[in-house]
Amino acid sequence: MRTLMCTLAALVAAYTATAQMQEQVVRAVGEAKTYRLAVNEALVSALEQHDGITISSSERQTMTHDSASTATRENGALDDRAKLEMNDAINKDMQKWAKGRILGYTVLSDVFDSARGRYRVEVDVRFPGAYVVGLDPANRRRMAVVPFRILTGDSFSWNGASESTAAWATELAARLSERLVQTRKFTVVDRDFDAETNAELARLADPNASAADSIRLKQKLGTDYLVVGQVRFFPVQPQAVNPLTGQVMPVSDQKFAEVAYRVLLAPTGQFKWGDTVTLGSAEFQAADIASFMTASADGAAMRITDGIMASILPFEVVGKTPSGLLIIGEGGKSIAEGEVFTVYALGDEMKDTRTGEVLDEVEEAVGDVQIVRVTEKMSYAKVLGGDAQKMVVGSRLRRPKAPAAAPAPVEPPTTTIRGNGTGGVVAPF
Repeated sequence: MRTLMCTLAALVAAYTATAQMQEQVVRAVGEAKTYRLAVNEALVSALEQHDGITISSSERQTMTHDSASTATRENGALDDRAKLEMNDAINKDMQKWAKGRILGYTVLSDVFDSARGRYRVEVDVRFPGAYVVGLDPANRRRMAVVPFRILTGDSFSWNGASESTAAWATELAARLSERLVQTRKFTVVDRDFDAETNAELARLADPNASAADSIRLKQKLGTDYLVVGQVRFFPVQPQAVNPLTGQVMPVSDQKFAEVAYRVLLAPTGQFKWGDTVTLGSAEFQAADIASFMTASADGAAMRITDGIMASILPFEVVGKTPSGLLIIGEGGKSIAEGEVFTVYALGDEMKDTRTGEVLDEVEEAVGDVQIVRVTEKMSYAKVLGGDAQKMVVGSRLRRPKAPAAAPAPVEPPTTTIRGNGTGGVVAPF
């Protein structure tokens, strides 16, 4: 039996050099009273499997309509030449009703049951793979940031001014998405512009859209992880002024916000990681409340990203330069020049004795390094101390935990008030 193959060569030319495409193959079986109907049934069945849909009986009838002359049959069966001619006709019809969703098919086998007067065919149907520009998102964990819930009213106060808590949460979500993208370890799914992307999908689904564009449908990404959380704000009081001297009274750092976040496995809701970030008002230098909001939201985003990366994908050494600098597989906004990290060499895997789950690899601190150069995708670090020989490819880097800050010393205010020697005071007026 000759292998019969049909292709839609015009679709291949429609792809640009920037798009990567790997074909997908679905095997299906069709059975009907004619060869043509059997092949069409197999094609429609493959389309249902590929798209995860059920095609209605009326639409199915339109797709599988047998317009071939019954005169082409030879006692119900076709010879190879007739089958080749029939496949040309099937190919032309398929280009119309499949609208580019099917690239082609290969008939693996066909059998005519003379007793029943029916054909049975088995085919491999080729579909376009995911339409991908640049790196394939399937190679990275997908993550989406959901605006955090607010636990304390509609506004927060900072040094006598107020601003919307919802605006701060929106700023945090935007900054957090940016920082997760900058790690280049996640495919970040944007949830803020769903309306715009849905409008573009509607355009691709239009009957007048080209076949090359229509195959890009049904590829909107879901997410593997959801980052969710809640924020509790605390009022930041203005610094007091000494009424006698006019000098600003020094105060210790005031708590501005507590941000409790969680990383959830989206399909199941499983709690994978969580932590609470506490923000102090004195951490962020700002001249006005707008600047403070931006700085504090970005500071929270940096610390949340650090926590997520530390639990899921810690920073690691990916190489060394001939001069002995360590090459770190992080760049962009993830790392800043001048930062100091502790390097950890990895040992054996440890497992939970009850569940058998791999907990982590044993870490041994082997020294400290300082970032001296940052590019978009990598960073370079010099060794400050420790055993450089143990700082190998795969070693982890973690930011050292800062010690708890001591309260700022309170200086006694200067004054011109003095005692008179008899228990009273002499006022300066």
